[in-house]
Amino acid sequence: MKATYKAVFWVLAGCMSAVALAQGPASEAGAPDGSATSPVASAPGASKKSERTANRLFARKIHQALNKTKGLAGVDIAVFANAQTGEVVLGGFIDTQDQEHIATDAASKVPGVKSVASKIVLRPQL
Repeated sequence: MKATYKAVFWVLAGCMSAVALAQGPASEAGAPDGSATSPVASAPGASKKSERTANRLFARKIHQALNKTKGLAGVDIAVFANAQTGEVVLGGFIDTQDQEHIATDAASKVPGVKSVASKIVLRPQL
């Protein structure tokens, strides 16, 4: 049964990643000629790498806040974050519906978070 949860979790994570990658950076969409507007974006490899690093650090900060939150012990919650826009998506499995509310509240209190979307699934009781 644990293998099923892991499989669903990874499928969910893959879908969220595909959606995040399909959106693309906002700075490239703003220029009418298709060129990037920021000086950092002129080197495509460096800007993508720095953007991914910023997103990972932002997600790690949110994940640490979730781990410190009382009531979320032993839950499997993945954090997908966009550091530039402040958008956060939480995914994973919880044991009670209250844990979803606790997790979204804890994530929204992290500095820099502007919106939190929950894709958290209630784990079925055996």
